[in-house]
Amino acid sequence: MISNKRVINLFIEEGYNDKNFSAVMQLLSADYIDHSPAGSSSPEAAIDTLKQVTAAFPDLHAEILDLVEENNKVVGRFLFTGTHKGDYMGIPASGNTISFESIEMFFLEDSKIIESWGYWPDSSILKQLTK
Repeated sequence: MISNKRVINLFIEEGYNDKNFSAVMQLLSADYIDHSPAGSSSPEAAIDTLKQVTAAFPDLHAEILDLVEENNKVVGRFLFTGTHKGDYMGIPASGNTISFESIEMFFLEDSKIIESWGYWPDSSILKQLTK
């Protein structure tokens, strides 16, 4: 069994940086729920959200700034950068480069992500897309 921090590391690398959605699917429990505003209620819905984000920002890159584990929870601070090349939040591609930090918390069981809570600074992202 791999460590919980390693699972989250793989989730970020495979999901955002490598766009390897089948690998991400293996990291999510069958009853995965995302409590962030995106609100995915299944692994398939989470993958759809990842696909939408990476379609809007094909060069999206996520860097792990902090990763803290306690018991079966992992909390991370991440830096995202990318170029707006597709519709995002109703805004057509602008070609603008964005950069923002996020905070996310993951609850894991048996090396699978069961639940997550995340915060992306939507107002900051929108400002960068429309500048």
